[in-house]
Amino acid sequence: MIQGLDHTRGMKAFLALSTLAAGLGFGQKNPKDAFQYPPLNKIQTPNIVETTLKNGMKLMLVEDRQFPTIDMRAMIHTGSVYEPAGKTGLASITGTVMRTGGSKKFPGDALDKLLETLGAEVETGIGQTSGSVSVSLLQEDLDKGLEVLADILMNPLFPQEKIDLAKIEEKSAISRRNDDVAQITDREFNTLIYGRDNAYARQTEYATVDAITAEDLAAFHKRFYHPNNVILAVWGNFKPKEMEKKIAAAFAAWKPAALDVPKPPAVDYKYDFTVNFIDKPDVNQSNIQLGHIGTTLDNPDYPALLVMNQILSFDRMFKRVRTDEGLAYSVWGYYGANYDHPGSFSAGCQTKSESTVKAIRIMLDEIKKIQNSEVTDKELQKSKDAYLNGFVFNFDSKGKIVSRQMNYAFYGYPKDFSERTKAGVEKVTKANVMAAAAKYLKPDRVRILVVGRKEDFDEPLSNLGTVNVIDIAIPQPEQAVPEASQEAVAKGEHLLQEAIQAIGGREALLAVKNVKVSMQATQGGMTFSGTAVFAYPDKVHMVMNSPYGEITMVVTQDAAWMSVPQQPVMPLPDAQAQALRNNLLRDPRTLAENLDGLKVQYAGQKDLEGKSVEDVLVVQGDYSFHLLIDPATRLPAGAVYSEVGPQGPMELTEAASDYRVFGGLQFATKNVTSSGGQKMSESTATDIQVNAELDPKIFEKK
Repeated sequence: MIQGLDHTRGMKAFLALSTLAAGLGFGQKNPKDAFQYPPLNKIQTPNIVETTLKNGMKLMLVEDRQFPTIDMRAMIHTGSVYEPAGKTGLASITGTVMRTGGSKKFPGDALDKLLETLGAEVETGIGQTSGSVSVSLLQEDLDKGLEVLADILMNPLFPQEKIDLAKIEEKSAISRRNDDVAQITDREFNTLIYGRDNAYARQTEYATVDAITAEDLAAFHKRFYHPNNVILAVWGNFKPKEMEKKIAAAFAAWKPAALDVPKPPAVDYKYDFTVNFIDKPDVNQSNIQLGHIGTTLDNPDYPALLVMNQILSFDRMFKRVRTDEGLAYSVWGYYGANYDHPGSFSAGCQTKSESTVKAIRIMLDEIKKIQNSEVTDKELQKSKDAYLNGFVFNFDSKGKIVSRQMNYAFYGYPKDFSERTKAGVEKVTKANVMAAAAKYLKPDRVRILVVGRKEDFDEPLSNLGTVNVIDIAIPQPEQAVPEASQEAVAKGEHLLQEAIQAIGGREALLAVKNVKVSMQATQGGMTFSGTAVFAYPDKVHMVMNSPYGEITMVVTQDAAWMSVPQQPVMPLPDAQAQALRNNLLRDPRTLAENLDGLKVQYAGQKDLEGKSVEDVLVVQGDYSFHLLIDPATRLPAGAVYSEVGPQGPMELTEAASDYRVFGGLQFATKNVTSSGGQKMSESTATDIQVNAELDPKIFEKK
């Protein structure tokens, strides 16, 4: 009975499976073919009420009763493309301080408290070709929100203390801009495309930030911030007619003005083939980016370029470089298009150093292939589906819809631009893709950028073409060296020679090959012990035993790296590496060796911790500092120098004391460093070894 029951159940199961297989066409058709997907439902866009106030301000109003909130966003025709080259950073700082500094009615700190009370948000900013002010708040606080928005747009304060804070933020970003290899690659490729002096690629520098004044911010605002240069969009829980009246009342005092807003600068691009290289000897992989100028969004071929780029970058190049060849950690491509100026076409990857040139050749090969043969039906459909399936997410919030329509109005695009693009993508054919690739891709005239360690490349970059080496060193503020009289030069040289003699004499200093210092130090509220090895002329090895574990920093002539607990070895940030190298330049051993090539002058007397010392300005090539000498002992009492900290360049004063003899030479065993009268760090040497036995491997990267 049990066997018969099992047999019956088995027959039923077999019949059921047979029926199912027949229904699906099992073994005859792809299961995907059994399903027919209907076209996407038509997207419903909200009604946008557009009007213009008497003062010329354009309004876009969208009623949305879903939530008891209101959002407002103003766009202003301005941008960093209009700032003077010598004051790059002006637009960004103006946009920042409009919020942090507040306005006449709502100064910055008071505005912060008000917004916290209301649970509201206010944001301001200025980008390349537009500025913005946004307010988000509850419906019940609309009147106060409009009052804040109007006063910020019309009457910003620009207080000096907030400008200073914004400058510190800009300088901090400058000091860190070479810390990340990917950021370096993106930035310098953008410069290759547009040109270093072009408004679309200019970089802020310490000097340009220092040149910006409060008067500059006020003038920049006055030039662009007028009602007839503004589009204001509002969406949320309100009635459009009532909202229009409230906005008109809030901005009644804002009068139109003659506008000084030229067209954005043109991009003068000439196609050429170049090979460009940035040396990063402390990395084991290459960041590669290659390409040329792109297009604008209103290009009739833009839909075909969208489809082509999806196939080239995300299907073929990714598959060939990463999947098939296993060369890259990441692969990407993008045919860029902007509203008002051409974007850039770029393809890139991150690959191990030993496959750098091979990866470049493969990417160029794939670009040529898509120009010379049609894509497959599968590639075409997959690419179009990728775009079309994501299209609906452009409409998943009122904020997205209004902001996009606002951009179209701002840059002069038709209201249905997104729908036109979608329709264009749907119509793209294989022939269209091939034609777009042939017309817009120039594989024989790309600009190639490689950031990496050239010693490890699979073949020289010069095999591709003449190599242009790009220097990414951050320009430091120029330190003016005053004209010196013969008397000042003679006295400075004499004091320096006396200091060298007081330490132990030039001959004894030149006999020093290395110095190893054991120390206790405090910095930033932390206390730690450590050792520092200075191997002349150009090596430093430091180990710090911090509360977080052992930290090692190494600097050699051509490399700088660090290791921290539970992390792989990483590049030492440029600012820290340069600080250690500059420390060697101030070292008495280095001064003794370069004595005949130094430019020295007496700079008078200076107060150091309540004591008068002799000030000697020392210039070595591009580097200068002030050596402070004790008039009684003739020993170095300290130094004054500039260094790049987390917030940009800063002047540091170092006081040296408690001299003791090690290896026949005088060494200061206590050093206190301060800036602006505030103590930054303090260290005490517990032991100093001269010409210690060193393992050369401590300077090798592990």
